[in-house]
Amino acid sequence: MKRKLLFYGTTAILLLTVLIAMDRFKLYKEEKPPEPSITVNGQEIPIILGQYEWHGTKTKEINPIKAMAGMNPSKVKEKEILAVSFPSGFKPERIEISQVNAAPGMEKKKVVAHTMSIPKSLYMDRIYFKIKAKWEKGYSTYYVKIIIENLPPFNDFLSKNPEKLSVLAIVPRGESEKYDIPDDAKEKLDSFHISDDIEGLKKQYPELQTNMVPVYMIFNTESMQYVVADKKAFFSIIHDHELQVGN
Repeated sequence: MKRKLLFYGTTAILLLTVLIAMDRFKLYKEEKPPEPSITVNGQEIPIILGQYEWHGTKTKEINPIKAMAGMNPSKVKEKEILAVSFPSGFKPERIEISQVNAAPGMEKKKVVAHTMSIPKSLYMDRIYFKIKAKWEKGYSTYYVKIIIENLPPFNDFLSKNPEKLSVLAIVPRGESEKYDIPDDAKEKLDSFHISDDIEGLKKQYPELQTNMVPVYMIFNTESMQYVVADKKAFFSIIHDHELQVGN
């Protein structure tokens, strides 16, 4: 009798242990990947979970544009910083941020990092970004939906001083020294930039349409004001501006 009771008791314990283990394994498989915090200059950006492989569960790929159709986009500005951070203990081995859609002719930005500078959109529409996180035994994807407010054309070259002009000189490859200007002339400007890589500038500034080199592009605080091809015309404009400001 005691042996029977011991047998049934042991069997019951084993059965209970198996059931608990199965239940825990089920929960383990159903558990979703950790949710990151995604911000742009400190502003929290809503996300949705995409495809993932986590704890033995693998989901199908989604169409983020359809999945986020009813979600309001977050408003951000060009060149603000999108940052991805995960809860303590869940830091991925690799984070990849990639642009899902872009204006015709524009490259889709992609970085392998936990931060990314917001690119120019060229049009006020919804832009989607995919964040893919990879761990040793799994991966997960997340999506954000934003509207990008573009900075003024050539914003990096605009003058910061209303009393001075700024200049971008684009010159033939290897001839920067030939087309540079003296230091005393630079002192009359808010800033002077010179580059012999016009193709590189075009990739960074899609608003740059000219193929002409050499060229001096002259800016005030709001926009490009003059485009001249030689130093004589360039110095004439700077001199006239000095006279106007002096009056």
